[in-house]
Amino acid sequence: MRQLVLSLLLLGFSSYSFANNTATENLHRLLSTLNSFSADFEQLVLDSSGSRLQASHGHVDLRRPGLFRWQTNEPFPQLLVSDGETLWLYDEDLEQVTQQSVDRRLTNTPALLLSGDLSDLQKSFVISGPVIGDEGVYRLTPIDENAMFAVMRIMFTEGQPVEMQLEDNLGQQTSVVFSNRLFNPMLDPDLFTFEIPEDADVIVE
Repeated sequence: MRQLVLSLLLLGFSSYSFANNTATENLHRLLSTLNSFSADFEQLVLDSSGSRLQASHGHVDLRRPGLFRWQTNEPFPQLLVSDGETLWLYDEDLEQVTQQSVDRRLTNTPALLLSGDLSDLQKSFVISGPVIGDEGVYRLTPIDENAMFAVMRIMFTEGQPVEMQLEDNLGQQTSVVFSNRLFNPMLDPDLFTFEIPEDADVIVE
């Protein structure tokens, strides 16, 4: 549960394909302008009935390609770091580090949608949303039935991502709202390296 938190159509074939491709192109355009991103976030998890399960706050830094640092401060301090090759999850309360190779599939780690290689965007999702402009909500349904989420929604305002919503196959929903956003800031490369604490147990997957 805690790792999953840290971690979050047809109207006639020809007309649907055109709309989908155009929405994909516009989403690709918006994401392609984002080379780096820094923001605070509020994360809310709801069950299938809409009842709140958990609320948390933290900070995220992203840089293309494939670099991210996702720090949750409360109620369970956790740190998720990727240097593009290795992914580390540090659970401060458990004094435990989980280390694994980065899976570059966009459907495996939602943060990769903002920081990863966008060349497979259309191959990875069925996409609907605005076909022009810099505002609106995009709905992404993974083509891979083994994806970690059933639906993702990304809301853009003035060309910047302001909220991400994830829904799993059981109806549980995770909403991440970004505030104090910095679009394409200069980020210290050291943000995306991780030194394993001496007292931490390490699990390599």
